[in-house]
Amino acid sequence: MSRHRGRILVVTASVVAAVLVVATFLILLAGADPVVGLRGLVEGVSSSPYRIGELLVGAVPIAIVALTLIPALKAGIFSVGAEGQVTLGAIAAAAAILGIRDLTNDTAPAVLYLVAGVLAGAAGGALFALLPAWLAARWRVNVILSTLLLNYVATGFLGWTLRTWLSTPENTATPQSEKLPDAAALPDLIVGTRAHVGILLVLVALGAFEWWRRTAGATRVSVFAERPALALRLGATRGRTLYGTMLVSGAGAGVVGWMQVAGVNDRLMGSVSGGVGFSGLAVALLGGLLPVGIVLAALFFSALTVGAVGMQSATGTIPSSIADVIKGVLLLGVAVIAALRPGVVPSAHPAPAPAPDDGAFAPDELAEAADESVTTVTADATVTENEEAAR
Repeated sequence: MSRHRGRILVVTASVVAAVLVVATFLILLAGADPVVGLRGLVEGVSSSPYRIGELLVGAVPIAIVALTLIPALKAGIFSVGAEGQVTLGAIAAAAAILGIRDLTNDTAPAVLYLVAGVLAGAAGGALFALLPAWLAARWRVNVILSTLLLNYVATGFLGWTLRTWLSTPENTATPQSEKLPDAAALPDLIVGTRAHVGILLVLVALGAFEWWRRTAGATRVSVFAERPALALRLGATRGRTLYGTMLVSGAGAGVVGWMQVAGVNDRLMGSVSGGVGFSGLAVALLGGLLPVGIVLAALFFSALTVGAVGMQSATGTIPSSIADVIKGVLLLGVAVIAALRPGVVPSAHPAPAPAPDDGAFAPDELAEAADESVTTVTADATVTENEEAAR
């Protein structure tokens, strides 16, 4: 294990420890017993099948967003636009499902709604992710800035959508779309809970990225973050890396949007993203950009929200909003982890950009090649002399 990776693991462990210390301090500040509060946190997650279902419902969207962010973050492309991509994916999925319902008079089979929802959601998120990728590739616009601002564009477009072309004719307190057809709803995975079969997609994403991180493409993406000129020789151009990684993250976020519409809310609502985009980015870094670590971090993140209700019930004095404070500490720790990963967060004083690679060898590379040639010639001469002596 390298010294750098060891330092990141130490910082990650320190972040988790700091979360436990802050949680204990807040419990004491509220005048409650820390043991009772932490026991209530655990029971709030595991006391019933419904609580377990809520844990999965909260963890899986975050995990999928985080898993599909792995290529971009490994390439040093710090995208914070998953929130908007989830929103656009949800809009596209809801529009496709309702459109099929109208075209078929609600007689379409469930599999058609399933395929249309997945494809439309992935396409909506991916296309929205193409815009910051194009701005970065064509005009060198900062990806962090463009993706952050585009989240507001997505939110505004969602509000306009729910007031106009996808609005429900019913009188409701909050803007929302019509209820999706029953055939479009994802079947329950755990009866009596909101956990649906779409949760199994996290296993697909987990396997896919465990495989991907062992491929040559993953190596090229990682090299791009630290040595762009070398990555260029390996075939990883700037444009190809930007478009490829952003499309993957956008498609994953869009699928999450479909899951939130078809599996949780049964309709498009203004709160469809629910912060899973930002949480996914934090979980990706907290999990060390490793698929298994990300899944564990997503479960931990979701457990804080679900268990906070149990903590409030057990103590009677601790508000459930304690989860937001703990998440704030987590985000501060994630910022430190991100700063330690090379290429993820741009330096405040970046080094001058390297000259374009024209394929010619640099002087040091020529010297290295000459040394290798001398070594090879010497070795060949030695082998030849030994063969003649043997004869």
